[in-house]
Order: sequence, then C-alpha cells, then structure tokens
Amino acid sequence: VNQSIMKSNNSIKNETDIIQDGKQQKDQDTTAHGKDSCPVPGDLQTLIPELRQELTKDGDDINLEHVSDDTLLKFLRWKGSVPRAAERFRAHLKWRQETPWVFDEEPPLLASQDDELKRLLSCNMLVAPDSLTDKDGCPVLIGRMRNNDMSDGRTVQDVCRMTIYTMDRMLERLNNRPTTSSNPSDTDEDDAAKDGITIFHDMKGLSRKNVDPSIPKILFRAIIGHFPIRFKQIYILNAPWFFYPMFNVMSAMFFSAKLRARTHFIKSVEEIYEVIDSEKLLVEHGGTLDFDSSAWVETQIQREKDGSMTSLYSCVEATKKE
Repeated sequence: VNQSIMKSNNSIKNETDIIQDGKQQKDQDTTAHGKDSCPVPGDLQTLIPELRQELTKDGDDINLEHVSDDTLLKFLRWKGSVPRAAERFRAHLKWRQETPWVFDEEPPLLASQDDELKRLLSCNMLVAPDSLTDKDGCPVLIGRMRNNDMSDGRTVQDVCRMTIYTMDRMLERLNNRPTTSSNPSDTDEDDAAKDGITIFHDMKGLSRKNVDPSIPKILFRAIIGHFPIRFKQIYILNAPWFFYPMFNVMSAMFFSAKLRARTHFIKSVEEIYEVIDSEKLLVEHGGTLDFDSSAWVETQIQREKDGSMTSLYSCVEATKKE
C-alpha cells in the first residue's frame, strides 16, 4: 500500500511539473508574440543577412559561417521578423543542448547511420508523401498510430526521433514555397494558414500497445517553441474512447488556444475531402496514392549522402565556435 501511495504521489508531482513547464512555454510564446506580432512584408530571404547580424551582435558563442541560408530562412518563415526569428533560433539551440539524443548523440539523426530510425521510418506510422498537399498547396502529414507497435523493441526515444526526422523533411518542403508576405497586417494565424502543415491522423485500429504517454510529452516540449514549423490544421479520425482523456490533458498542458481551435475531431473520412482533394489521399482513405515508405526512406538516405538535404541536424555542430 505504501509503495502504491508513493508511486501515486510521484506521478502527481511529475504531472504537475509537466503542466507548469507547458504553461511556462506557452507564456513565453505569448510574450514573444506581443513584442513583434506582425510579419515583415516583402521577401523574407532579404532578411537573412540581418538575422545573421542579429544572432552575433551580443557576443553569443555562435559561429554562423556554416549555417546555411536555408536553415535561417526556416526560422524567418516561422516567426516572420528578425528579432523573433533570432530568439527562436537561440531557443532551438538551447533545446538541442538539453536533449542531445534527438539530433546529435550517436547515432545522429540520419537514416543512413541509424538502422532503427530507418526501420521506424518504414513502418508507416507517419508518412509525408512529397505529392500530398492540401487544397492550399501545404504539405500534409498522415498519422496511423496502429502501426506503432511499442512491443517490438522500439523505445519512446526511437519514436520521437522518427517523428522529428519526418518533421525535418516537411520543413524542407515548406522552405521551397514562395516566401513573399505582401500584407504587413498579417497575423500569426494568417501565416499558419499560408505557411503551415496539415496533419491528418487516422486512429483506426488504435490499441493501448500503440500508445505511450511519454511520447507526446517529449514531442510537444520539443516542437512547441523550439522547432520552426507551423501547424495549419489538425484532423483526427476514428479516435477511440480512451484517447480523449489523454488528449484533453496534453492539449491543456501544451497547446495554445489557437492550436486547440485548429484541432478537429472528424466522424468520417469524407470530411477531410473538404481540405484535401480525395484523389491525392492514400488508397485506404479513398484516394489513389499507393505510397511506398521504404522507397521514400531510400531517397532520403541518398540525399543525406549526396548533400542535397537541408536539415536542422547540422545546426548545433555548425554553430559551435572553435
């Protein structure tokens, strides 16, 4: 009995700490938005030299010589102004230093050097086909948690690394979109609509063996405030009854009010057709796309080897001063 009480108290303490951390992160984001809420008009690429100057003006221990313009552009697209992009770039570096196992420890976050990462990328839990976009041309991420078998030897960290790798590839696609913001009155909401990703998560067949509550805790902490990506909309189909309580807790801890408003539980696959042309979807969702995840992974491995991939992976190592 005493052991049960101690475990319960520890669980409550851990959840309290997580809630406080989540609220603190959301407060920091709200404060940052208040500083400079309007994106700078014009081509964001013209702001890259200014961002480089901003990141080194205070004597930060950062060397940007080997940080590509593409990498800096990701942060400008995320926050729309030089001060906010610089703030979030520093926040990303700090997160990388605090959680080096995601990108930087051995093996690094490269499918060509991590067999387990390669295996999980091929398991079809998360797929982001290059041809799959919503009706506004924004990239779409499809989730199918039933393919996440936590009993097959994979760890929580393995699943999180696979998710971050996939997000990193979606950032590349976002960076290839036009960068002009012609309206200086655009808000963060406007930017998310133009420059964010759409998530479609089909939870058909989800069971408890597919779920570990540590996974969303780690991912939300990693992505919110640290990862230069916007979420345009999130659509969840076929959610089982036991998912709702967990989602309510996690969203209260980590989602901003805007992100909660962009999250929709849908009852039929036809509802997603209002957002994504049906023929672009996977065959199981009424589309014509027969996606080969193994072939996609091999393409990414080749891009890693030939240097054509632009990844956040090199960000920390490249910014360390000799």
